Amino acid sequence: MEEKINIVIYEKDVKLNQILKEQVCKLNNYEVYEIVDEKKLLDILELIKVHVLIFNLKSLNKNLKKIIENYNLSKRIYGLVGYYNKNDSDFRLNDKNVILLEKPFKIIDLVKDLQKLLNTKVFDKYNILLMKHLKFLPHEKVLINLTSEQKEHLTEKENKLLYYLYNNKNTEIRKNDLLKAIWGVSEGLNTHTLETHIYRLKQKIYKIDPNISFKLLKQNGLYDMQLEANI
Repeated sequence: MEEKINIVIYEKDVKLNQILKEQVCKLNNYEVYEIVDEKKLLDILELIKVHVLIFNLKSLNKNLKKIIENYNLSKRIYGLVGYYNKNDSDFRLNDKNVILLEKPFKIIDLVKDLQKLLNTKVFDKYNILLMKHLKFLPHEKVLINLTSEQKEHLTEKENKLLYYLYNNKNTEIRKNDLLKAIWGVSEGLNTHTLETHIYRLKQKIYKIDPNISFKLLKQNGLYDMQLEANI
């Protein structure tokens, strides 16, 4: 089962907290926690693995700053995205997984920095190297040709389909299991729907490298994914 990335937002302004959550939730497969209370923040930090903490520096007292700094340095929190007013920031860590934004800033810039952070080596285990030069970022729904740096964005269903096929490439893939994993049904879905998604996925892979052959073969009621380079 795919492990979700946990994003915790600590912002006492309820309206801003909700706006941040809405924007982050537009990204793929993140578990987003919105926290407005210090005690709840401390509780959540103890309960779950926090991949990224998004926070307002103004909301941190001296004790909480120290806790977050220690958690980050010990990798109990993998990454930090903080924002601050020019005169209230003394939060400085010599860590490449810390991003600080001075207010005012655009929400889209914060989201871009979050994506940039999630593309660092710390999060490599959440990305997949389909081939030597073909990288799949399931949490961003993106395929990247590492040679040309060309990208293709996937729809949610295309993303789930490719992720499922990849994780089950060495096992027997039954149609009912495939339909349930992607569409939430085990039967009754028009086969044409599956074929259409396979075709669209194939076209996107072809766009970033026309020499790659992507096929989903059906034999004896079982599916088999084939992804190879045509030399």
